[in-house]
This record gives sequence, C-alpha cells and structure tokens, in this order.
Amino acid sequence: MKKRTFIYLIALCLVSFIISSYSHGAASNGYDCTGAETGLGNPAGCSCHNAATTTTVTIELDSAGTPTTHYKGGKTYTVKITGKNTSTTSLPKFGFQLGVIKGSAAVTTPVNAGSFTAPYPTGTSYNAPSSGNYVVGLVEQTSAQTATTGSGGSGTTYVETFNWTAPVAGTGTISFWGVVNAVNGDGGTSGDKYNLNHVIINEWPLGTGIAGIETASDFNFTLFPNPTTDKIYLRYNLEKSSHVSLTLYDIAGKFVMELQNGTINAGEQQIDANVSSLQKGIYIVTLTVDGVKTTKRIIVQ
Repeated sequence: MKKRTFIYLIALCLVSFIISSYSHGAASNGYDCTGAETGLGNPAGCSCHNAATTTTVTIELDSAGTPTTHYKGGKTYTVKITGKNTSTTSLPKFGFQLGVIKGSAAVTTPVNAGSFTAPYPTGTSYNAPSSGNYVVGLVEQTSAQTATTGSGGSGTTYVETFNWTAPVAGTGTISFWGVVNAVNGDGGTSGDKYNLNHVIINEWPLGTGIAGIETASDFNFTLFPNPTTDKIYLRYNLEKSSHVSLTLYDIAGKFVMELQNGTINAGEQQIDANVSSLQKGIYIVTLTVDGVKTTKRIIVQ
C-alpha cells in the first residue's frame, strides 16, 4: 500500500487545501486526481472538497480549431478542459488536472499516450510521472487560476487549453481524463465544488485516407470584422450544392443562435448577422457542410 490509511487521508486533505488556496496542484504533492489510474492510492477527484453535479466538466480535442473524435499518429492538436458552475454558489477561482492514457478505461497502471508540449498557459505546468506516486503525466495549475468568463456565480466557466502531440500510428484508442475544482477562496475546502470527466478518442484507421477529414478544406470560411460590436459578415465557398448549418455558440458551448440551416447551391456565399444584442465575450461560429465542421472564434466588444 502506498501509505497508511490515516496518513493518506491527512495528506489528501492537505493536497485539497493547497488546491483550494490556488497554489500548486495535486501532482506536485504526489497525487493524480483525474481518475485515470486506480493504483498507488490515487483518488478520483478532490476528495476533501464537495463533488457536485453543479460543476460540470468537458474535455475537447481540436484539430485546427475544429473538435474531433479521432487522432492521427504524430499530429499536434489542442486539447481543452472546461469547467462550468451551474450553481448559485460564488466560485471565482479554480484548480484542475488533465492527463491522457492508452485505452478507454481507468486501470491500475496506465500507459501514457502522446505528449503535452510547451508553451503552457500562464500559471500551469507539466508534471512528469512520479515514481511511487502516480504514473500519468499531468498538466495542472501552479498558481491562482481566475475564472475565464463570469465572476464566480452561475454560468461562470473555467477553461485551459494545451498543445498535445498524438502518439505514434498504431497506438489505438486513447482517453483524456480531467478534474476541475471550482473554489470559493475562503482558505478551506467547505463550499468548493469539483467534478471529473473523461473523453475517448479513437485513432483514424491506417491506410484508408480517412484522416484527411481533419484537414479537409475549410471552405474558405472567413468572418469580419473581428472583434466586432454589432455585425459580422461571414463568407464561405461551396464546390457543390450542400447542406449547410451556421451556428453561434458561447465560449462554454451553449447554443446562442442559428445563422443558417438548409441546402445551399454551389458558389461563394455571404451571411450578415446582427450580434449587437449579445453580451461582450468570446463566441464560436461553427460551419457544418455535409457533416464536415470548421469553426472560428469571434470577440464581441
């Protein structure tokens, strides 16, 4: 056993206190809290805090800004972990951990898949496997992380994005594992809310050419001005008649408005959208053409 039970519980609460104080994360204190590994006494979550469905967690793998459920061996992607406060409790700060392993399920001794690469966001770092403590390489906070949107109340989001290079071709299915702990900053663990999630990512089959969908034409999709205050003009080009959907989401992935949906003839297209009624912030515009997606970010000031 990694530690005697009573020592383990005391140490674990100390780790949780450190997370709630916005200091270094759990890995720097000897723990993987993502739930990816079941050995070495590692907990699933920030056990001295309050697990809650009122904090939601999503993990997304992006290729050139477009979410994908598959990877190509050796290709570099971005991976995003997002937490959201859906309660009325004020939780203005957060801590997190994120790792990736081979396979789709947690195991006693996981095998790392791919590698996180610098540069890392401010206030975060990579923690290599630590002998006797945890075997999964982890990214986590090194200092106070302030909410990405909102001031701590309901709807507040907590977002971090990292560069990740996929493992060699032939590795097979992998999975990302993450935990977000939204905290109130009172110096203790009471009232804080954490939750976990993981996402399974399959490898594109070798020799089929299907991986090309990740780098499929972006349909010359552009939007301007960016930033904007009132209107955006969206342009794209179709080589053939296609079913098109243009949808606007907020940074947390919540649907905001539909800009277009239907069968569109081949040729250059332009859509004008009035966004003057939207709150200031970052939004995501998703263009889907016959099932192939491409996305753009826009700032409303």
